[in-house]
Amino acid sequence: MKTKFANARSLGLLCLAATLAACDDDKIVEIEVPVEVPVEIPVMVNAEHAMLTDPFLQLPTENSVSVVWFTNFEGTEHTLQYGETTTTNVVTTSLTRMMEDASSQQFGKTYDAVSYRSVFRHEAVAEGLTQGERVEYSVSSKDEDGFVFASDTFTLAPSPAKDAPLKILLTSDLQSKKNVVANYQKVVETVGVPDAVLFAGDFVNVPDRASEWFDQAKDNAPGFFPALQGHYQKYLPGFPYNGGEILQHSPLFGTIGNHEVMGRYRPTEDDYSLNGGFNDPQPAWYAEAAYEQVKADVNPTDDAQIKAQWIADQSHNQNSFLDIFSFPDDGQGGEEYYATVFGDVFIISMNVSRIWRSWSVSGASKSKFVESLSTLEDPSQWGFGEFLFERFDKDSEQYAWLESVMQTDAFKNAKYKVVMAHQGVFGLGDNTVPVLSQPVMQLVETDAQGLETITEFTFPLSTETWTNDVEPMLNNITEVRYQYPLAQDVWLNDIEPLLLENGVDLVHIGHSHLWNRAQVEDLHYLESSNVGNSYGAYYVDSSGVYTKDVRSSYADFWADVNSENPRWAIEDYPPNGDPQGRAMSFPTVFSPMSLENDAYPNLPFVTSNTLSVFSILDTGTGTVQSYVFDPTNLNSEVQLFDEFSIE
Repeated sequence: MKTKFANARSLGLLCLAATLAACDDDKIVEIEVPVEVPVEIPVMVNAEHAMLTDPFLQLPTENSVSVVWFTNFEGTEHTLQYGETTTTNVVTTSLTRMMEDASSQQFGKTYDAVSYRSVFRHEAVAEGLTQGERVEYSVSSKDEDGFVFASDTFTLAPSPAKDAPLKILLTSDLQSKKNVVANYQKVVETVGVPDAVLFAGDFVNVPDRASEWFDQAKDNAPGFFPALQGHYQKYLPGFPYNGGEILQHSPLFGTIGNHEVMGRYRPTEDDYSLNGGFNDPQPAWYAEAAYEQVKADVNPTDDAQIKAQWIADQSHNQNSFLDIFSFPDDGQGGEEYYATVFGDVFIISMNVSRIWRSWSVSGASKSKFVESLSTLEDPSQWGFGEFLFERFDKDSEQYAWLESVMQTDAFKNAKYKVVMAHQGVFGLGDNTVPVLSQPVMQLVETDAQGLETITEFTFPLSTETWTNDVEPMLNNITEVRYQYPLAQDVWLNDIEPLLLENGVDLVHIGHSHLWNRAQVEDLHYLESSNVGNSYGAYYVDSSGVYTKDVRSSYADFWADVNSENPRWAIEDYPPNGDPQGRAMSFPTVFSPMSLENDAYPNLPFVTSNTLSVFSILDTGTGTVQSYVFDPTNLNSEVQLFDEFSIE
């Protein structure tokens, strides 16, 4: 415990008492304290209590904006002060899956096992605002001991009016990665505080790990809020960058990526870890089939909520991510995908994500392409390849919602139409292969002569198909393979034509941690997630100076597709370039790759573990501008290297 005093009067009296106590016994001085001056008892403040974040902004409308902040105590009073208005109408909720474990990185704290942390979310709405006018605001929370924790003062505003020139940060893949603190600090130093942030997924590594959001202390591996609120040096003193004070002033619009999704929730198991849980999702359709076999035991009353929770706990969830943020709830998917208007920009956030698996085809472990040979009879141990977390094909609820959104007057009349989707829709990165097709599961049976019989099932499967057709085969199979036919790319076949037909200007994605872009008719694609931790651009330039022609380091997969009897056809897995043959657009000012190697020719990408890139949508000029700098050099110049128009 530590002592803090309620006010200056009590502090003065206590200091006086301390002075008298220090006098010699034979020199006692009598002091008469006036009756009208009460002697206040100092407040004992729990040293563990804290505000975990500054306030940040969500859900702007034409005359309001939500203000959110986090504490590690529930508290008794929470207040939002904005302009001349004070509101105590604050909704407080507890985040139920915020945890730490032995892999957590907190200053002065270690964990032997999975441990829950107390995290409380507070949300208030600033109402009666005027478009174009910024108002100062602050928040405060009182703990159960009566001590008030107050934020600094920041500014807020409602959604801007049409024709207001805006600068919007396009970013993604913070993910505790190298150089993100420098990246966001340079955004503010270069263009000022942006008017909004469009974040295309992968906020942290493991979404149930609290420290990755709030207070991770690890060299060059910041938590999400310290990086985007300019507080990293609080957790790692002496670090040369502090991040950017952005979210306190700028509303954030996010998209679900694969790192927003946790796998099966089994915290009571002895070997459960947060990393292990994150890497252990299974398809919801399989969990539904498994439920039918245990429902008499786990849900004897046939309660619909118990059923839904069991299926979620035995498949995958994005509970923590959705508990942290507030996004529009305008469709069948709730906040998982949504649409909204911000000034001249119509924003569509899709749920386009899938589990990432390794490339190995050895059968020693589950991967993109095979199940472990040791688990063939036990699908509870399977990974089910790189299955899609959410459907978005033309027969899905998400597609129907997307179609309906594009029929609204707000969409049709918007000056700029921007879609956010996290994963694999285009690009040169390692993770664009396989393409976004539903996995085709191949159950392989091998006879005594070594001849194979292959039975195929395309995901998702119904409970009946799994129970009646798949399960009876499991005792006889010799291999489980997964195919991802290039011709069945859901994005290319279903989504891209819809976006072209309805005049979408920009698709903003992440996932491969690099910068590259392309143009298909009037539709622009941009991946601007490179913050100095790239996963590689697979490209062969015409001069041959830059040659990276095989996407993966797993030689066994490429050995297989190039063998005389391949299990996978190389035509479905292009080793370099955009898998669907889209031509990459070259930087319009200069190629940043020349900063790494002056022998490189003009290259249509930035892939670097040193250089850091960020992009800004400028609605005043109708352009997207991309900047580069070298965070290892504190005096590095931030340079504009690309600019293109979306008008």
